[in-house]
Amino acid sequence: MKRSSYWLLLSIVLTGLVACSSTDGGGDAGAGTGGDAGTGGDAGTGGAAGSGGDAGTGGGSGTGGEAGSGGDTGPSEWRIFRTATAQNANLGGIEGADAICAAQASAAGLQGEFKAWLSTASLPVFDRVTRANGPYVLVDGTTVADDWDDLVDGSILAPINLDAGGVVRAGEVWTGTLATGASFLDDDCAAFTSGTTGVALCGATDLTTSKWTENITPACSTELGLYCIEQ
Repeated sequence: MKRSSYWLLLSIVLTGLVACSSTDGGGDAGAGTGGDAGTGGDAGTGGAAGSGGDAGTGGGSGTGGEAGSGGDTGPSEWRIFRTATAQNANLGGIEGADAICAAQASAAGLQGEFKAWLSTASLPVFDRVTRANGPYVLVDGTTVADDWDDLVDGSILAPINLDAGGVVRAGEVWTGTLATGASFLDDDCAAFTSGTTGVALCGATDLTTSKWTENITPACSTELGLYCIEQ
């Protein structure tokens, strides 16, 4: 055999061996399979949708306070009485006379404020008592005057002769007051603090003319009563 033929044959044999060897080393025929396809994690879910707080409710509707009631409107009639006692002109001044009236009204169960119908030379009664716009009456309801103007017009409708308890009382009373409600200026028993010296004006409880308050001027030592008038 020629040398060239020998090497050709050897080349063919070696080539076949190589081919077989490559096939056996590849393992199972067919393309290799990749690992399981990766799967993504669970799709992320957002947190629970935020819910707003409870809708705010307004406070309870305010209610106004109780309807205010008007204050005391005062009397519809103004009572007037004569005191049950008598004393000289030392009354303790205007304040002392007012205290006498207040005490006798209270003792008789009369509600309200009462002052003496009494003037000094420097303080007329029309400046210190209520000028009523309604009737003045005795404690039994008898009308004495329709209002202040009627009381000081020079006469009254009935004599002021009942005390706080409704008992008839006669005699004069200290007034120091003219029929107009002005002061008697001649004398006033030292502003009704003296029971010894001087004189003062008095009124007559049994009369309805101007003399009900402007009658005579007895000595300060004379014991007389008082008129008391509601405020």
